[in-house]
Amino acid sequence: MPSGEPRQQPVDARADLQGSPALALLDRAEGARNQGNMSAAGRYLERALNMEPDSSWVYRQLARLRLEEGDAHSAEGLALRALRLAPYNPGYQAELWELVATARERQGDEEGARDARKRAQELRRGTA
Repeated sequence: MPSGEPRQQPVDARADLQGSPALALLDRAEGARNQGNMSAAGRYLERALNMEPDSSWVYRQLARLRLEEGDAHSAEGLALRALRLAPYNPGYQAELWELVATARERQGDEEGARDARKRAQELRRGTA
């Protein structure tokens, strides 16, 4: 890695929420989601977000849940917020842009989806 380039930060729930009680809420949300209880999963994630309002990971998880629930508009906004809070990690940022693209597609915004996918590709290639 060139010396002038920022160091890529790891991104996962453990890294993002290290030591936070919100981590337990994410685990509960995942359990509820796996059982098909989307409303409980949403409540857990919203509580986690109240505890950790600057967590890109929690916004990402909530965006994914909203997309599963069919609320593409909310999913897009949450994914964009996750992007604004995301640490330097092109792979993670590309994943978030793919989430934005899917949400835009489901809202009928084909051009917006193409733009988001282009940004994801640029991040993966290191040209963003």
